[in-house]
Amino acid sequence: MMVKGNRLLTCAAILLATFALAACNNTLNSGQPSASTATAASTAPALPAVPLANAKFSFTPVTGAPGNVLSRLSAQLGQEALAQNVALVPSGDPQASYVVKGYLSAVGDASGTILVYVWDIFDASGRRVHRISGQETSANGSQDPWQGVDESTTSNVARRTVSDIVAWGSGA
Repeated sequence: MMVKGNRLLTCAAILLATFALAACNNTLNSGQPSASTATAASTAPALPAVPLANAKFSFTPVTGAPGNVLSRLSAQLGQEALAQNVALVPSGDPQASYVVKGYLSAVGDASGTILVYVWDIFDASGRRVHRISGQETSANGSQDPWQGVDESTTSNVARRTVSDIVAWGSGA
């Protein structure tokens, strides 16, 4: 049992390192510092140009997860946005103040599953202005980690994601 737990933690560390390297890749490919470079240099994220009360968020299709997980998460994000007064518009809507691109990955085994999420928020000009990331653990395990991602896990990701958007948008 301890070996499985260690393997789960090792896999999660590898995933997080991969996401960190992907963030660095933005700076290397453009040859110019990205918004993430400026944010990383400061202790607090930059305040949004459009205040939360006036902002409209558009989520693009999330990558990395199977359709059943994405459908459930999409519905839960919509419910959380409504509950926390975050205005959503459909993907591709030109009225969007911010576009949110999401990436999911699951790792696990029979002892449990870790769902890793990263949300990049882009302004209307396409510049990344904020990143939200985290992980949610589920005691459900399977040879296919996506089968261990249950409704409670995606609900927690949706709640934390929208709460983080509210905190950033409010300057908290």
